[in-house]
Amino acid sequence: MPAGESRPVAHAVTRRETLMNSTDLKAFWETVRQELDEVPIDAEAELVEPEPVPLTRTFRLTLTGLDGVKFRAMLTLPSVGADAGPLPVAVFTPGYGGDTAHAALVGLCYDKRLALLTVYPRGQGESKQYWQVPDGLTKLTTGLDDPGNHYYRAAYADCMRGIDYICTREEIDPDRIGVIGMSQGGGLTLATASLDPRVKCAVAHEPFLCNYPVAVETATTGPYLELINHFEANPGSRDQALDTLAWFDPLNLAQFITCPTFISIGLADTTCPPETIRPVFERISAFKGLIEVPDAGHAWAYLFRDFDDLWLKRYL
Repeated sequence: MPAGESRPVAHAVTRRETLMNSTDLKAFWETVRQELDEVPIDAEAELVEPEPVPLTRTFRLTLTGLDGVKFRAMLTLPSVGADAGPLPVAVFTPGYGGDTAHAALVGLCYDKRLALLTVYPRGQGESKQYWQVPDGLTKLTTGLDDPGNHYYRAAYADCMRGIDYICTREEIDPDRIGVIGMSQGGGLTLATASLDPRVKCAVAHEPFLCNYPVAVETATTGPYLELINHFEANPGSRDQALDTLAWFDPLNLAQFITCPTFISIGLADTTCPPETIRPVFERISAFKGLIEVPDAGHAWAYLFRDFDDLWLKRYL
């Protein structure tokens, strides 16, 4: 069944606990951080001209992540004058399709005086020119046999590498870094907030990548169907796959979040069902906020922008 098609809801479920030993999980990600530190950023920044959005300046960035793989990011700065001082920055990541335009949240720049860093992890957006998911696989199904090989190990590190870079920019205040995203971007937001203590606030709308054992039994649309189809095509692979995914699941990582975190849930969302997100919210011990939107499916809701503005302005 193609990943975009709907699927009947399963009646018999075999959910299992995914909570991991926090010591093992922390050691795993500390090793990733150490490996990333050994790779030079080797950043390139090209000013985009003419500027596509008034009252801003945008740089197209090329950065280097794990294993020397290059990827792209876009840095947009508000035109606030040289005497404005270092700016707070919001790090934005795309949905699962990977091509969300950096201009989607550029209003934060000219309206809220925030810098905006849009990170396209490897294999997404313009980063596809440097690396692509192997043929026959997807981001979710790449490396299911070993957490050391899974796609999101490197993708999460690419998000941290983006933060490494913005901390080198004199226009940016490294003590005022936020992360924000929707769907996959929401999942990447939660993961980055969990793994990088430099993050001071997080906003995750209808986050994807959460609570995989429940997701593969409750999602009836969207990318989780890639896993369902994989399990059907590869009988006996489910347990190992879920064991691998547990290392990247915000359900496990959320215990490490220390910054104020806001999450939204669409109560009619069949792509990232509420049951996948609520347990993640419950595991966050830092100050947090939640909105559940009645009748909302998996789509951007205009009211999300009000919470973006409130959260980012308050904590950055």
